[in-house]
Amino acid sequence: MIPATLIEYRSFDTVVDADEAVNLPPEFLKSLDRAALPTHRLTLKTGCPIILLRNLYPTKLCNGTRLYVRKTLSIVIETTILTGKGKGETVVIPQIPLMPMDLPFNFKRLQLLVRLAFPITINKS
Repeated sequence: MIPATLIEYRSFDTVVDADEAVNLPPEFLKSLDRAALPTHRLTLKTGCPIILLRNLYPTKLCNGTRLYVRKTLSIVIETTILTGKGKGETVVIPQIPLMPMDLPFNFKRLQLLVRLAFPITINKS
């Protein structure tokens, strides 16, 4: 319902161990959707609220910080902080590689560390 152009960010998933590449096809890695891991397909619009999934800058950008998307660029997004100590400041969120440790195999996902904040949990609200 937000009147803006829809931008889709897709993750870049790679297997750490080359021998595992045969057993773990890219389609399987893209289907993994865990709570602490950003989704493969992240769809954003300018003006939508988002929530940060990881600590980027401990005093201002912590896990659970709510942000407002000001501008969507190719590999980064420009946002304004809505909650916390840095409220009102403009920050840039880049794509960062993540390696989840709670899986029986190792892979790396390069994606923005945010999720849409419309479906927010009671603990984060």
